[in-house]
Amino acid sequence: MSNAAPTPAQRATRPSADPTRDRILVAAIDLFSGRSFDGATTREIASMAAVTQPLLNYHFRSKEVLWQAAVDALFDRLHRALDERTAGLRGVDHITTAKLLVREFITFSARNPELHRIITQESKADGPRMDYLVDHHVRPIYERTTALFEILAQTGAVPPIPAAHLYYILTGAGPTMFVLAPECRRLSSLDPTADNVIEAHADAVCRLLFGA
Repeated sequence: MSNAAPTPAQRATRPSADPTRDRILVAAIDLFSGRSFDGATTREIASMAAVTQPLLNYHFRSKEVLWQAAVDALFDRLHRALDERTAGLRGVDHITTAKLLVREFITFSARNPELHRIITQESKADGPRMDYLVDHHVRPIYERTTALFEILAQTGAVPPIPAAHLYYILTGAGPTMFVLAPECRRLSSLDPTADNVIEAHADAVCRLLFGA
C-alpha cells in the first residue's frame, strides 16, 4: 500500500448519479476547511471544481446550502467507516471494540483532516452552523462514544475519568497530528500522511486511553 495520502480530489464523496455535483462538494470541503465559511467564496469553489458559477448555483441554491451539503458528505464518510467497523464487531468484547473503533477514527482523521478543521472553524464562530454540526452529526457520535467509555470505566478498562473528558482526550489527541500536518513536518521527521505514522499514532492513542 502506498504511503501517500489521497488528494482532496481523490477523496471523492459517495458516488452519485451526478459527478458534477460531487466535484463541487470535493472543492467545497477543501475550501471551507482551509478558509472557513466566510473566507471561501462560491466563485472560488466553482473554479476549483471546473464548473461555471451558474452551474454551481443550479446544484446549490445558496452558499449555506452548499456548506451543509459539504459537511453532510464528510460526516457520511465518517459514519459509514464507523458503522462498517461496528458491523464486523458483533459479539466482540467492549474493550476490543473500543480499541478498533479508536483506530478506525484515527485512520479516518488522518485521511480526512478537513472534518476536524471545519469543526474548529465553526467552533470559533460559534453560531448557527455549529448548531447544525452538533445537532445533525456530532451529538450522535458523542453519545455513542461516551456511553462506551462509561461501560469501560465501570470495568476498569479506562481510567475513572468522566466520559466527556475521555471523549475530548480522544478527539484532541487523535486528529491533531493530521490537522496540524504542516507543523508536524517542521517539528519532527514524521510524515503524518504515511501509513506507518498513522498506525504508530493509533497505537499511541490506544496506549494513552487503555494502557499497555
